[in-house]
Amino acid sequence: MNQQVFERNLLSLAGTDPRLAARLGRAEAAGGVRFALSKTGKPVLSLDAGEGEKALHSLFDPEKEGRRLLDAYPQDGFFIFLGFGCAYHITPCLGRQRISQIVILDKDIGLLKSVLGEIDLHVLLMDSRVRFLVDPQPGELRAFMLANYFPSLAGDLRTVSLRPRVEAEKDFFLGSMDTIRESLEELSGDFTVQSSFGKKWFSNTLYNLEAAQRSSTVLAPGRKALVTGAGPSLEDGIPAIRRERGGSLLIATDTSLPVLLRHDLCPDAVVSIDCQHVSYNHFLSGYPAEVPLVLDLASPAALTKISSKPVFFTSGHPFSQYVNAQWRRFPVIDTSGGNVSHAAVSLADRLGAEKIFLYGADFSCPEGKPYAREAYIYPYFRCRENRLDSLESLFARFLFRNRNTAAVWRDGNVRYTNAVMLAYKERLENSCACLRAELVPVPGRGEGIKPRPGSGGNPRDRRQSAHIPRIFAAGTSSRDWRDFLAFYGKSLENLPPPSDPVMSCIQNLSKAEKDLWTTLLPVSAVFAKDLRREKPSAPEILGLSRAWTLETIGRVLGRGPEAKNRENH
Repeated sequence: MNQQVFERNLLSLAGTDPRLAARLGRAEAAGGVRFALSKTGKPVLSLDAGEGEKALHSLFDPEKEGRRLLDAYPQDGFFIFLGFGCAYHITPCLGRQRISQIVILDKDIGLLKSVLGEIDLHVLLMDSRVRFLVDPQPGELRAFMLANYFPSLAGDLRTVSLRPRVEAEKDFFLGSMDTIRESLEELSGDFTVQSSFGKKWFSNTLYNLEAAQRSSTVLAPGRKALVTGAGPSLEDGIPAIRRERGGSLLIATDTSLPVLLRHDLCPDAVVSIDCQHVSYNHFLSGYPAEVPLVLDLASPAALTKISSKPVFFTSGHPFSQYVNAQWRRFPVIDTSGGNVSHAAVSLADRLGAEKIFLYGADFSCPEGKPYAREAYIYPYFRCRENRLDSLESLFARFLFRNRNTAAVWRDGNVRYTNAVMLAYKERLENSCACLRAELVPVPGRGEGIKPRPGSGGNPRDRRQSAHIPRIFAAGTSSRDWRDFLAFYGKSLENLPPPSDPVMSCIQNLSKAEKDLWTTLLPVSAVFAKDLRREKPSAPEILGLSRAWTLETIGRVLGRGPEAKNRENH
């Protein structure tokens, strides 16, 4: 090992990844490796492959080979290199500004130390786009992907394999690729949702700030909760709900509220998380004005007028998180499940329930029936049926609007479900490991829910020891909502213009500046989707997102672009 070369590389790496630099400093160099000089005089790493040594790069011209390999790929996107070798296939990336991230995945820390003790790679190591993942656990790799890959800005993900290295560690690299694929499936779902609703989340939140400032309703805790979804099984559960109502919190999802009211059951709270205005349909049959309506900050602003007691919470939307940190603290509900039943269970747990009985969460359409009778869809379709388009045909089209919906036969009964519904069910089951309460799904006609408790100790004992009833209420706002919004808009205006490589540009900003750009990510997903044929650069997408956001803020504050121009002149 050339100690001088190693120390120079280590010093360069310490500026971008001090933890890995410290780990390399403690590691032992790998044995069974040899460096041979290529015909062009460049060192090439060879490994003992059992049947003799195997070079990881060309022994004639490894740099030309590396350039040729990379030239087969587009010159933009998020690159993951499987195998480090001597980095001849990686260093050509450094001159390509539209490559957003360079992730190097390998198994052996000792092998990496051997290479850095032989070849001066300080330019590569100092590039802020470069990240090493050395022998990561699947959970670590998944967490990295979810935290660092933003499709709207980073571009398409591309994997580049150093074939001799991958063949030497097949199990590791195949397992890593499986984890990357699973992460991409999750990210793809998130991106699809963001690209559909990113603008709605943002504009709804802006229009809700005034009502959120006035909101002072407090939800009291309770030891036992009944949560109602709107599946057909809710009809069967009405007698049990009526029996258990005394001494229990009754928390209704917005879709199930009309069913409960039809049976003279008034809930203690109603939860709504949908950002689309179609959610207003759930309340057309009437709303008990004194019942608290628990709303996501990104819910449609029209819903705040339905109840005299709106209660706002914050979820995972970036701008909601910013509002929560910079203006007013709101209670948190887990909406990551993507459906309102999941959110209602989270609310019951947040209120300190020890047991949560869940009714009507079918995650399927038993016998082709999508909702319990009296849910919003029944009056909606009754108004639209005619002799040529019967109620049955309207329901059939609704049932099969997802082409992947399939029939499942069990015990002589049929129910229809699809991947989206099953994903909702799985997320709810997995969330039980994080609940302090015990979730008790009441059996019904739909998909059976099997809660999955966490590992380590008796789940019930752990919940009881951690059980602390809490009220559900917002904190004090730091300033008037208009002042906060004006401050946020001015802060956005003052951000330095983004440039390629955009992820490096953002990483070099202060935390406050990063947080501001992060609030625009869902909006940028909308622009990335709408303009995909034009293929705008990431800085252009961020610029469009900022301009749209500032225009929307001006509209909410009552001063559009024309008024702003008059002020400037």
